[in-house]
Amino acid sequence: MRGLEGFTAACALVAALSIGPSARAELDPGLWYEPPAPAAHPADRTLLEVEAEGLAARWAPVFVQHVSGEHPERDRPLPVDFDGNWDATDNWAHLTPASARQKPVVYDSVILTTTHAYLTYTLFFPRDWQAFLCVPYACHDNDLEVVLVVVERGGPANDGVDRLVLVETKTHKSYLALRGSEVARAPDHRPVVEVESQGHGLHALPVGGTPEGERRLFIHESATSAPQAADAAPVERYELSSLRATLWQRRGPSASEGRLWVEGESGWLAYSGARQGRSGRTLGASMAGHEYPGGVRPPWALRAEGNRGDWFLDPALVTLRQHRSWFPAGRPVGSSYVLNRYLDDLKEECVGLACSPVIKAESPWSRASSLVALLLPLGLASLWFRRRDA
Repeated sequence: MRGLEGFTAACALVAALSIGPSARAELDPGLWYEPPAPAAHPADRTLLEVEAEGLAARWAPVFVQHVSGEHPERDRPLPVDFDGNWDATDNWAHLTPASARQKPVVYDSVILTTTHAYLTYTLFFPRDWQAFLCVPYACHDNDLEVVLVVVERGGPANDGVDRLVLVETKTHKSYLALRGSEVARAPDHRPVVEVESQGHGLHALPVGGTPEGERRLFIHESATSAPQAADAAPVERYELSSLRATLWQRRGPSASEGRLWVEGESGWLAYSGARQGRSGRTLGASMAGHEYPGGVRPPWALRAEGNRGDWFLDPALVTLRQHRSWFPAGRPVGSSYVLNRYLDDLKEECVGLACSPVIKAESPWSRASSLVALLLPLGLASLWFRRRDA
């Protein structure tokens, strides 16, 4: 009997190991799972892309940007190629007071499931800086700050009205989230996000929150009005720029002859999602720099719940695992994508074993361990010969 139990257990282990990432996600009790949606007809895909563009503009946040009176250009969201090139190593030097007159830009991205929209807005600043003393890692070249806005898509069940579910920000080393009902709104219902000066950490402004200090409001070009509480702050309109058409199209390590991305402390990113599995060629993992080391990750290289990259590339997985209870009870919550051009791009490149393996960056400790492993046999051999000669 014991042998039969052992055989059964072994079979169960083999079966568990053979389950692919998608199947494991299906069994995950923290994630309500639905079968993958069928590929959309080209006409339907066009309609989805029109909807996505409208949602990105409709929910583009109001950014309450705290600014330095002496260096307002350092606290202004700009395009990565604000200086006319995609070389990230010269951005620190090319940022000048004249940059304060450039039009502010925010990168947008939209991923749609059967029921929800996952909207990300990425702000770029050429410098992460400190007013008094810049040292490596406290200051660093380039800064990318990301906001995730989750919206329930308007459909027949919702009377055609889309609703804000939550807002989450990547702030320094933390992820901060607020339910939609807890987030301060502009009169046209857009969420309000507060952005630090210098380090540019951002967070959704809670209801009743009152920003203080010198600040400037950046609102989208389609916004009808700014928050009423911001009566003393200058207001400027920003434009949205497609993340997919700009940074994502230059996501490879060789972009701009290798001067846009570096491998970062974890190595070049070979995306292997907790639910999606391995797909796509190698991705840039950290933005290059020159003046101060420290690095900043693009949205597709961030890590929260799940594997690195899932927060941006598979947002339904991460959001439902972490905030499933925040979604309205009794309403469907889909996890299957009907529009995710990023996963489409990666899967067109390669899937599974057809992709190059994930290569981890070696830490100094791992290199030291390798050196010890190499020298130890030589030392033991030398000791053996000495003893034999003695």
